Formats: sequence, C-alpha cells, structure tokens
Amino acid sequence: MEKKNFVRWLIMGIVFGLVVVFTSSAFAQDQGPNLLVNGGFEQGHHKQDGAAELTVPDGWTLHYVDNASFPGSNGIAYRPESVVWYIEDAPMDERSLFFRDGAYAVKVFKGWAPMYSALSQNVNNLVPGKRYRLVAPIYIDIVENYENGQKIAPGKLDAGQVRLGASPQGAAWRDEGAISYSGWWNAGNVNPFYLAYPVFVHEFTATQPNMTVWVEFAAKEAYRNNAFFMDTFGLYEIGGTAASSSGGGNAAPAQPLPSPTPGPTPTPRADGAIIHVVQPGDSFWTIAIRYAPALNMTPEEALPHIREINNDPAFIATGQELFIALPNAAAAEPTAVPAEAETTAEEPTAAAEEGSESETTAEEPTPEPEPTAVPEAAQPAANLGTVCVAAYMDNNSDGAQDTGEALVADAAITLSRAGNTVATYVSDGVSEPYCFEGLEADNYQVQIFPPANFGTTTADSWAVALTEGIVVPVAFGVQEQQAVAAVDSTTTEAPAAEPTAVPAAPADEGGLFSNLGPIIIGAAVVLVLLAGIGVVLLRRG
Repeated sequence: MEKKNFVRWLIMGIVFGLVVVFTSSAFAQDQGPNLLVNGGFEQGHHKQDGAAELTVPDGWTLHYVDNASFPGSNGIAYRPESVVWYIEDAPMDERSLFFRDGAYAVKVFKGWAPMYSALSQNVNNLVPGKRYRLVAPIYIDIVENYENGQKIAPGKLDAGQVRLGASPQGAAWRDEGAISYSGWWNAGNVNPFYLAYPVFVHEFTATQPNMTVWVEFAAKEAYRNNAFFMDTFGLYEIGGTAASSSGGGNAAPAQPLPSPTPGPTPTPRADGAIIHVVQPGDSFWTIAIRYAPALNMTPEEALPHIREINNDPAFIATGQELFIALPNAAAAEPTAVPAEAETTAEEPTAAAEEGSESETTAEEPTPEPEPTAVPEAAQPAANLGTVCVAAYMDNNSDGAQDTGEALVADAAITLSRAGNTVATYVSDGVSEPYCFEGLEADNYQVQIFPPANFGTTTADSWAVALTEGIVVPVAFGVQEQQAVAAVDSTTTEAPAAEPTAVPAAPADEGGLFSNLGPIIIGAAVVLVLLAGIGVVLLRRG
C-alpha cells in the first residue's frame, strides 16, 4: 500500500512539474538592454493624484486632458481611468490578446467621451549625440459599435491616434517646441491599427544626459469604448550616429514596386492548375513575386490570392505543394499570352526601328509600372530619410541581436506607406543591413515575411516615423520552428488539409511560448518518461 501511495504521489508530482515547466516558459520575459525603469510594468504600481481610478506603473507618470477639448476632438474630453491589469484577472480569451509579456499590462480607457492621455518617464545617463530608439506596443481597442457581440472598429481613419516623443527633462506635456515628436499614427498610415497590437517606433538623438520620453494616445470621438492596452515599452541605445548606422549607404533608392528576376514561366497542368513545390528558403512573398506575372497580378495582389486559395496556412514547409492557380481557373490564361505574342510578333515589320526588341517587350509586363520615375525624383534631395533592415537568427529568443547571432537569408521585408507597398527586399544573409534610401518624411510600416519553417521572435511589423535626414535601423529576429508536420505531396486536389497540419508552433506576437527552447522540451520529455515508469510500477504493485 505504501508503495502504491508513493507511486501515485510520484505521478502527481510529475504532472505538476509538466504544468510548471510550460506555464513558467509561457510567462518568461525577454530580456534586453532596456534603459527604461519598469518598462514591462512588472515592478509595481501606485495610485496617482489621489484618485482610485488612476493606477499607474511605478516609474511612470500619467498625463490627461480633463473637461476640455483638444485639436480634432468631437466634444469635451474627460479624465480617463487607468489600471495595471493582472493577467489572472483577465478573461481567458483576452490573456493572449492584451498581454505581450509577463503578468501585467496597462489599460487606459474612457467610454462615451473623447480622451487624450500620455505616459512619460524621465531617463538619465544618456549620451548626447547618440541615437536612441523608443519602442511602444499599443493595442488600440476603440469600438464604435457592436454587432452580434462582435466589436466594430471605427469607420474614421483618424478617430484614434498615437505618437511618441522625447524632450529635455522639465518640458511640459504637449509642448510642441520642446518635445521632438514622431508625428501622429492612425488607421490611415498604419494597417492594421484598430483592434490590433502595432509596435510604434521613434528614433531620436539625445541632446543632453537627462531626458523625458513620451507615449501619447488619443481618441477623438465619443465612442462606446476608447481604450489603449500597453505592454513591454523599451528604450534602446542604437549606437553611433545616423551616418554610421546606414550600412555603408550603398543601397539603391527605394523602388515603387519590387523588381526581382522572376523564375521560369510556369507550365499549367492539363486541368489548368499551377502547382508550386515549396523549396528551402521559400516564403509566401518570394512565391508571390515569382508567379505574379503568370497570374497577371502585381506581387501585392498575388500574395493574398495564393494564401486564400490554399486556405491561408500559417506556415509553409519544404516539399509542401501550393496551388498558384486552381484547376480550370488558369487554363485560359497561359494560352492567351502566347496568342498575344504571336500577333505582336507580326507587327515589327511595320516598325523597322524596333526590330526584334518588340518581341521581348510583348512578353515582359514588368516595365509598365515605370519604377524609374520615383527614384529620379527622389535623388536630388540630400536630406531625405533612410530605413535600414536586416533579419537575424535569434538563438536565445531575447528579441535582440547578440554576438554570434548570424544574419538570415531569404527573408522578404516590405516597406509600406499609407497602406501601399513602397519597396521590397529579400535578404541574402551577407550584405545586410540593406537600406531603403531617398524616403520622404512620413509614417512607414516595415514588415517581414520569414523564410519557410521560420517564425519571428520580435514583432513582425514596425511602425516607423521618418523625418528628414535620419536613418532608422529595423532588425527582425527569427527562429526555426521546432515542429513542422509532414505534408503529403502525393495529392494536389485537396489543399484544405494542408493548413491544419503545419502550424504546430505558433509565432505569437506577444512572445508567449517564444522561449520554448530545446532545454524545456527535453525536460518535458524526461518528465513524461518518468510518468510512464511510475505507471508501470503502480501496476506491478
């Protein structure tokens, strides 16, 4: 009897150990050279201004407009409420939505009235002349209405807005002359913005050792819910000056459309379907670029098309078969192109000046966007901005490129402005950082499409406020997925089964489960084996 009780307790302990292993890994914090105090909001909080409704994380100050309007507001703004929300108090379906890291997140909110608020922190011991990056992930939970229990985002693009800033200590909030602001982000220049968790980034040069950083957020309308959730703010020294961080400055000016050399023209099957077998290094973006001409689409149009007809899989695996065109859908398109080529091939006789060149231009649709017009217009200005990008192997999942973490090839990185793709670059793992130069001062979105079988350990999309003459570096951490299900490559008629077989290792933006490394998985395997031994002993007893 004592032996049976011992074995039972052993099994219970092993099960508890499994729970502790996976729970602790889920809430492990990514550490980095963060210069902010209590940037993750885990080190305590307090009541501000003697108000029970204003709970603020230690080290931070909350600012707000009360009983007054502000520029653009549709009515009077009133003091918001703020909480430092403990994850155990949140509903289960909201824990992965609002908490990016650790057990606490900040929520600032006001219903049925406009609101304008900010969080600030004084930082010391900065190096004048050095470049610093302020990073603020913010979930914009602005709800205009509800339909069938679902949140409806505002129809107005500028109903909500966010901006970041830095100033010498002692500057008053909203002092436009003293605070170096990023400019406002809203749904017109960041997509997605509402009911999403974009990461806002602002670069600035320290003008003195002691400065203040500002994170501002506003809702202009008296909607049912105006709320902003925040977690894991960061301030990082970039190192060097803008000139020294440009990666050599040898990159070509940004193009309005990507212009890589496409692969050979695909040959459809008898039923009209076009199939692509995923190769090492493939990503959805590189596949879209390759097949866009065959689909008579731009790469931006081909990307969602290919994802949709394959049931929008979260990941792709080497050897997996993807539909580029469904059966009986693309059969007419490949035959139409040669027919046009035949008719145009007879026309050179009427235009002797063209000669054989007309035959090649009839087969190449890529020159139509005329990408040379934009670089020529951008080159004369010497004070335009630059965004330099890179992807690296984040071996320890800490969200920072450490010594020995190599660059990664075959990552597609896009630069967007006002919802439109400005430029695209596919990394080679050698020459990065690659710099998009000649950019006008504006708000941009930088997004990565990792190589096949890879997920991101950092945010996969960054909002960048670009001002004249500055260089903004953006580095994405990636890591190979630990588990990829085998894909049956013997059939091409049922793509619906593929998406459910692959996404065994989710790339969560908030970093939850991003620290599951080989050590944790190995510990779990050992615990499971011990549990099996315990069951055998229990039966023998």
